[in-house]
Amino acid sequence: MVAMNGSYHGKSFGSLSLTFSPKYRKSFGPLVEKVSFSPFGDIETLRSTVNADTGFIILEPIQGESGIHVAPDGFLQDVRKLCDEKGILLIFDEIQSGLGRTGKMWAGEHWNTTPDIMCLAKGIAGGVPMGATLVRPDILACISKGEQSSTFGGNPLSCAAGTATIQALTQDRLVENATKMGNKFREGLDRLKEKHRIIREIRGKGLMIGVEMKFEVKDILFDGITNGILFLYSGKNILRLLPPLVISESDIDKTLEVLDAVLDREEKRRNV
Repeated sequence: MVAMNGSYHGKSFGSLSLTFSPKYRKSFGPLVEKVSFSPFGDIETLRSTVNADTGFIILEPIQGESGIHVAPDGFLQDVRKLCDEKGILLIFDEIQSGLGRTGKMWAGEHWNTTPDIMCLAKGIAGGVPMGATLVRPDILACISKGEQSSTFGGNPLSCAAGTATIQALTQDRLVENATKMGNKFREGLDRLKEKHRIIREIRGKGLMIGVEMKFEVKDILFDGITNGILFLYSGKNILRLLPPLVISESDIDKTLEVLDAVLDREEKRRNV
């Protein structure tokens, strides 16, 4: 099994085994053996990492937990080609990046790349607990009906919420809204970067955006809450912006206004 440096796939036994950061893994070892990690975006190192015993490569098209790192252009296509050459399964973890978040229904679509298996959750049911694994039919045929099950699997409430969510994403054009509002958000953030020296880099696609700072963001997070904006974070110095896909232009204007004022105060505190 091969996963990426910086990967985050969850906190169950198997997904922790494929998660890179020791801080998540340390309390739960020993985990699944024979897992290798390869630098995200480096196809040549990945090529040297796989071997005749490799069963699958798993990756996030845009890494979320490690700081909104976008796959370099061409990387996903090269991984797909490598998997086809070696008879290796390709798995995309689209739990954070999927379902319209990046301005495409699936983030892999930005690079016209289709995996063999895709993991989904979080946004799939609009806040109701749900997860799904999409699998190529010939792979699914390896499992007999009833072999894979769970106590609450397929419950009617989650399925109804999932159906309603997909209808909203498509019929209410929320995926298109993620593109439009993501572009507006990014333009505003680029202007803030020109003004505030504390911002090091802005990256992401659609409404999956990371703002890397030159200092820790803890005070920015609390200052944002005081001013009515709940920011997320990835690590100590990265703001993670994952707003609802129904966000409006006025919401973005308010967020940028608050962030501008928050950054002003942070730079004064740090004498930047």
